[in-house]
Amino acid sequence: MRVNRLAIATCSLGLHPSHTLPLKIQSAASAGFAGIELFYSDLQQYAQDSAKSLLDAALQVKELCSKEGITIVTFGPMTNFEGCLSPLSSRLKVASEWIAIARVLETTVIRIPSATDENASGDEDLIITELRALCALGAEGGNPISFAYESLSYGTHAALWEDSLRLAQLVDRPNFGLCLDTFHVCARVWANPQTSSGKIPGGTAALGASLKRFVKECPMDKVFIVQLSDAERMDPPILPGHAAYEEGKDAVACWSGYGRLFPLEEEKGIYLPVVDVAKTWLVDKAWGGWISLEVFHREMKEQSMGPGVLARRGMQSWERLRKSIGLEM
Repeated sequence: MRVNRLAIATCSLGLHPSHTLPLKIQSAASAGFAGIELFYSDLQQYAQDSAKSLLDAALQVKELCSKEGITIVTFGPMTNFEGCLSPLSSRLKVASEWIAIARVLETTVIRIPSATDENASGDEDLIITELRALCALGAEGGNPISFAYESLSYGTHAALWEDSLRLAQLVDRPNFGLCLDTFHVCARVWANPQTSSGKIPGGTAALGASLKRFVKECPMDKVFIVQLSDAERMDPPILPGHAAYEEGKDAVACWSGYGRLFPLEEEKGIYLPVVDVAKTWLVDKAWGGWISLEVFHREMKEQSMGPGVLARRGMQSWERLRKSIGLEM
């Protein structure tokens, strides 16, 4: 029997100073979400606002979530870990601090996006060694912590779901698996925010082939969480002069923080083939774990676009998508 439960990322519940973490937790619960993905930045801001250490703040956040009946599904993102130039011992020291916080939060998963540092090494032997060391750290000293590795569409050396699966299989540890995100899959092989069409020539065929490979090759026990998001077609495209354009920054990375929306928000200009990807993951492959909504949009910086509004939008989006793919829960 399907056991999917729905979460929302705290970053997706507002980016204005008035959008506090307690308000985000309360709004998620009121809208009917069963869990949150807690973003480090939200925890850090809460700790600063309440003059607490991160560990003390984490304990209080856990208590707030328990009061609202909310599960903390993941904690993250722990960025630029694998292959980076700083000493591994330094990165593992930071990771041990994250693990301590995760245990206080009583979550079992830390999310790791693929490295975006352009100087990060692509040596897979090195990357595997470092990720195994991370897994060993998560497995010792307390409740086991797992790591959900996400191939960002603009990752330096891992940008496809196939890259994250290959690394997970090579790392070969039970506490290392995948975080799948509809935006990053579509943005890598189907979409291009720098063209007027918003698409890559041949992208529909490429995405179809990718999804067929996924059905054939990806064991769902290596997936730790599925994230859903859509995006606004950029008109005009993200080129010099566009508000989202940053010289020297990948255009998809610019778009990712500027125009990501909840699935099927047609009234806001979404256009990615999220339905095809979600159907593959949730219906064809019968994913039975946590599903999370994770979006970033410039409007979230406005005070009026607060946690209550965004939580309701997220739940409405989920109901639209669920019906579109014929998912019964």
